Amino acid sequence: MKSIRFNLFLFLFILLLSACEKTLVGPVAPNNSEENFEKLWQEYDRLYGSFRVKNINWDALYAQYRPLVKPTTSDAELMTIMTNLLRPLDDNHVFLRPLRSTGLKPFNGGLLGRQKFEDYDKAVAQAYLTDKKTYGNAIIYGKLRPDIGYINLLHFDNNFNFYTKALDDILNELEATKGIVVEMRENDGGEDRVSQYIANRFASEKHLSFTSRLRNGPKHSDFAAPLKFYTEPAGHYQFTKPVVVLTRRAVFSAGETFVLAMKQNKNVTLVGDSTGGGIPDAMRRELPNGWVFRVPIADVRGPKGESYEGIGIAPDVLIKNKKTDLAAGKDEALETAISLID
Repeated sequence: MKSIRFNLFLFLFILLLSACEKTLVGPVAPNNSEENFEKLWQEYDRLYGSFRVKNINWDALYAQYRPLVKPTTSDAELMTIMTNLLRPLDDNHVFLRPLRSTGLKPFNGGLLGRQKFEDYDKAVAQAYLTDKKTYGNAIIYGKLRPDIGYINLLHFDNNFNFYTKALDDILNELEATKGIVVEMRENDGGEDRVSQYIANRFASEKHLSFTSRLRNGPKHSDFAAPLKFYTEPAGHYQFTKPVVVLTRRAVFSAGETFVLAMKQNKNVTLVGDSTGGGIPDAMRRELPNGWVFRVPIADVRGPKGESYEGIGIAPDVLIKNKKTDLAAGKDEALETAISLID
């Protein structure tokens, strides 16, 4: 999730200013196993936004793993300890990447680190299309039936003008259809500004879609005032006939904010599996030893104050594709989507 960029950058700028003098004139941080562990723990302690949502006792994890780190701890041992520290967060935006020279395997948190996603096959899904077309490298579209459209949103790049023109052109082509299936099972996230705009092209009314609060203090309960995001009609034309959005557990970040925004539109039905449950913006940080990690820094809530973190957005119609069906060329979720419009 890369939205709220201005607000995020402003927050980071103020944060950096507060530490600027020490950063510029202070001593270089010692690069040893103990200091690297301390840095990792401290950065999450002051920035991570989901401690309370997930009921994580970060101090207890420190007490458990800090004694294991010694001056003689090797890179491999340190990586194992840090991984064990971060794993209980069960967060899809969390990662720890050691230097390639160490030969150590990176750690990915949440579903991305423990689950294979085998409920979608691109070739099988696209075999249902009668006239496959592409728009740049970001959208595949066409028709599933003469009167049912299909839009596969592969990602939400940082090119807003591209998407405004793309949606104008594609919706103009599909305007006469009686419904559209929006494919999100291949989406890899990107810019929330783009994802929200696309959701707005299917809206007939204005609704609150989600709020986001950034961590802004030392306490795990310290957050800035919530930023509010709305789904509302946008563009010269909105497609307000039936729309089915296909989702699965591999949908994260800006893909999830899109699904959440679409969920507020009364003409939309979600079909498939729950999304991955990893929405908040995240910061990339670096340890003294050069290892890179990422910290989610916000608490994102749905319009009724509900959190989807670690849970995901549930579909209206639950369909989990089977590997055997996909092997036979059958996409049950897509067929269900077609039947809901047909």
